[in-house]
Amino acid sequence: MARKMRERGEEPKPTPGTRIEGYLSKPTGDGPFPAVVVLPDCVGLTPFIRETLTAQLAAWGYVTLVLDSWTTRQAEAGCFLNGQEPPGVDRIADAYGGLFYLAGLPMVQRDRVGLLGFATGGVIVLTLAEPQSQSSVVNDKSLGFKTGLAYYPECTALGQVQKAAFPLLILIGREDQRTRAQECEEVARPTGGDGNSIEVQIYPGVKHGFADPHWGAAGSIFGFPAAYDAKAAEDALARAHAFLDRTLKGKPP
Repeated sequence: MARKMRERGEEPKPTPGTRIEGYLSKPTGDGPFPAVVVLPDCVGLTPFIRETLTAQLAAWGYVTLVLDSWTTRQAEAGCFLNGQEPPGVDRIADAYGGLFYLAGLPMVQRDRVGLLGFATGGVIVLTLAEPQSQSSVVNDKSLGFKTGLAYYPECTALGQVQKAAFPLLILIGREDQRTRAQECEEVARPTGGDGNSIEVQIYPGVKHGFADPHWGAAGSIFGFPAAYDAKAAEDALARAHAFLDRTLKGKPP
């Protein structure tokens, strides 16, 4: 709608948004710190997402905001086979709302905010890596995400993107039947003169949901197997740490 208005020579104006819940954590000290917006999978906020991951990110030196897109909208978190969200849920708007909220905090470096998503949350990360998606947001302060990290997303969300808006790291299992690793391999590209890098790490023998103990040893979603893998989860966490430090803090690899 915003794009069509601009084509007509009209400037879109923001409308009041929905207030949603979030879980904020911060490192010790006053900052300012870089920050990360976390988008859970459609299954909702598992203990790993809400507690373990936020504590880990804070220990690494990141303010972290985990978004709950469902509770205040009286929507039940749940996964739909067609990938749709419950009525009234707009996770792209939520991601930007999280960015704008963090940018307004004195303890946050507003130009160093990253995006981290799991499965359907990871799809939002990839969607927002499409430069054209930026034009659909009323953003008078020109704020943007500096980096994106996606665990086992559906990589077709990247479409035919020629230039990612920010560096991406995708972590996925070779045996993931819900989201195919091969599709992620096809979009990988090194840093070059034509845009940001898209890094893909694939774990042999690993299934969907490997990072979250919520799935146990033999979970399932839509009839597809999902299983926690401690070794892959540990390696992915280390890679995530190095990637965030490199892209948000400017540390060398």
